[in-house]
Amino acid sequence: MPVRRKQTVGIDLGTTNSVVARNFEALALEGGSCVMPSAVAFPPSGATLVGMPARRRRAMDPRHTILSAKRIIGARWRSSYTAQFREHYPYDLIETPDGGVAFRTRAGVMTPIDIGSTVVSGLCKYAKCDVEDVHAVVTAPVGFDQRRRDATARAVAHAHFASVRLIEEPIATALAYLNRSSLKYAFVYDLGGGTFDAAVLDCSSYPFRVIGHGGDPYLGGDDVDRTIALHVADRTLARDGWDLSNDAVTFDRLVNACELAKCELSEFEQAAIAIPSVDPAAPESCGIIPITRQEVQQLTLDLVRSTFVACDEVLAQAKLKARDMQAVFLAGGSTRLPGLVEYIESYFGKRPRSDLNPMEVVGLGASLAAARPAVSELLDPCA
Repeated sequence: MPVRRKQTVGIDLGTTNSVVARNFEALALEGGSCVMPSAVAFPPSGATLVGMPARRRRAMDPRHTILSAKRIIGARWRSSYTAQFREHYPYDLIETPDGGVAFRTRAGVMTPIDIGSTVVSGLCKYAKCDVEDVHAVVTAPVGFDQRRRDATARAVAHAHFASVRLIEEPIATALAYLNRSSLKYAFVYDLGGGTFDAAVLDCSSYPFRVIGHGGDPYLGGDDVDRTIALHVADRTLARDGWDLSNDAVTFDRLVNACELAKCELSEFEQAAIAIPSVDPAAPESCGIIPITRQEVQQLTLDLVRSTFVACDEVLAQAKLKARDMQAVFLAGGSTRLPGLVEYIESYFGKRPRSDLNPMEVVGLGASLAAARPAVSELLDPCA
């Protein structure tokens, strides 16, 4: 009887977006993209929406459209993580009997683990990835303590995989880039939709080791979108006398439009934001607001600089300097921000590696860890 090959996948359960990969290939979802928003919505109909259909409800139903639940997965009610989260999001949060945190929604009380499990189940459904007899490796930020790591693994385990193990995100990124390498020190610069993570790795031998890490849990592409939106709102008010920022729903639509424009600017020098599509009540004179790559680069300069303050701290923690890094690996879709690669190159004195899709690279590395027994030393058994 032939030996049945063990089925494995890697999962990047991200703050903003999630990816599932198998054997170094991100699995395509319905519609062709390999990336799904980490969003769950509970509309009045009683349905549960996951991914892009959920994210589209953000502006019209913010209290029952859960985004960025990973920020408080495994967090305690009285922790700084929960306090910060309450400042940034409009959700009705409650304390659980075990001192954790949960969302009160139309569908009842949902913990961040429940939301994460729903995201993973939806991701696998859209990717036509059957979880039966499949062994998963999920990634987690290096800064997560054991409680938060366990909560991340449990979210994936609740999607009914055969087993779940965990790998740190910067190690997964390094694995994706370093199939074979004689590098010693590498730096992972991971700027996602909601968070910035930086890490120094010793890659001279297995298992790779994180020897310095840090970042900002509330710095990412969302902040870029909001910065651009405030700029467009100011221009519209000054030029046409129309205020796009005094209504939360309208401003959220503007943020979404600015996100699309930002993505266009990763390929083109100029993009346009149609104000009437943002606010149908706006006068015809508002028309189109053009925005250039150079404008966005200037608008986001302070945000970018703050990432290098974190890089300074991480390198000091590792007792190394930027010039000691033999490679710099990019992860996170926000590393496509206009001008950022050039700033990173200037800081480290070398061109960062971005030949792998930065939105998929963490999941790709996790899939390698899942498929290769030799990498098992890097993994935490979780479920």
